[in-house]
Amino acid sequence: MSRYFVLITIYSMLSMACNKTKTASTELPFEKTYGGNLVDYASEAIYSDGYIYMVGTSKSLQSSSGGLALTKIDALGNLVFEKSYGGTILDFGTNIVKTSDGNLLLLGITSLPTNSGTQVDILIVKVDVDGNTIWSRTYGDATQFDVAEGLIETSNGDILVLGSAHNGSTNDFRLTCLNSQGDWKWEKIYTSPYNDEGINIAKTEQDEYLLLGRRKDGDDDFYLLKVDEQGNVLWEQSYGTPQYEQAHSIRKTLDGHFLLCGHSSGIDPLHNLYVAKISTDGIVVFEEHYGGVAHDGGTSAIELSNGNLLLAGETDSYGNGSKRAFLLETSADGTLIQEQSFGGDLSDKFSTVIETEKAYYLIGESASFSESGDIDMYVVKRLK
Repeated sequence: MSRYFVLITIYSMLSMACNKTKTASTELPFEKTYGGNLVDYASEAIYSDGYIYMVGTSKSLQSSSGGLALTKIDALGNLVFEKSYGGTILDFGTNIVKTSDGNLLLLGITSLPTNSGTQVDILIVKVDVDGNTIWSRTYGDATQFDVAEGLIETSNGDILVLGSAHNGSTNDFRLTCLNSQGDWKWEKIYTSPYNDEGINIAKTEQDEYLLLGRRKDGDDDFYLLKVDEQGNVLWEQSYGTPQYEQAHSIRKTLDGHFLLCGHSSGIDPLHNLYVAKISTDGIVVFEEHYGGVAHDGGTSAIELSNGNLLLAGETDSYGNGSKRAFLLETSADGTLIQEQSFGGDLSDKFSTVIETEKAYYLIGESASFSESGDIDMYVVKRLK
């Protein structure tokens, strides 16, 4: 299923968040939810100067549409602020990065009213660490459905945004370069006969970039483009099995390699969490499938400071007949060390994982611990 179709499906759920604590806020570690009486969830997060910044979507803060949401918490899970940005129809938050000047870039999708209905565009908001808007821009074509999830700041302070462009019948990767003020500099569209969706970006040591996404060419695979600073293609490669794969994240490791994370039906038709470690030249170092007898999927994989890998996502295999948030720790070569599920009897998942000096945070969404029954932002802190 298209990642963007899922976003629209979630929006339909919005039409059908207050800091609620499952355990005492003085405890370390902790498990908490954030949000109001409507749908609130986190898509991505960063750690900076002792705080966690989560970007996502909030119906509670912007009930007319669901806003691009930024939630800031401290190391104990105490809410510092929650704010929303966007228009009046529909907004989603998809990514966040810290910029070299100490501020934050928030990436999302917004719908704008037109004479003929609505126009879906890319939304970027630059804010300070208190959530105050520095600038806000939208990018798109009135004739297209414009979406983006990949975001990175370059070494010279430019901004690269990865999404998809519709070519009339299928989608192509689209890479847009902006300056530090959000002004458009250049754009590259990588055409192919297949349906390609751009999802995330990582930078190599040589200031080249890996563009991760999904390619539909009979089956569905992880698809990777390596480009230079001007967006020129250096190589392209697909990863996976002859069955279905869906990519979600790419993270750099200390040895200069990269972790690709998502899910695959190559071994289990119900899907496993799938991770591939590749070199900067695209060569597979290892690939592994994890999970049980039901559906399992990956959303994020990082290398910990001790060299182990931490994988996050969702699982139906280890729940009580419902989707639960999923955590796995492996050795550096992908050998499983432990796996755990979190949540309750409804629907829970982790969308991202980040490491700090003393702990790691698993961040996503939970319906199990929501007082209203709609999903809330969900954070689990574990000590290292």
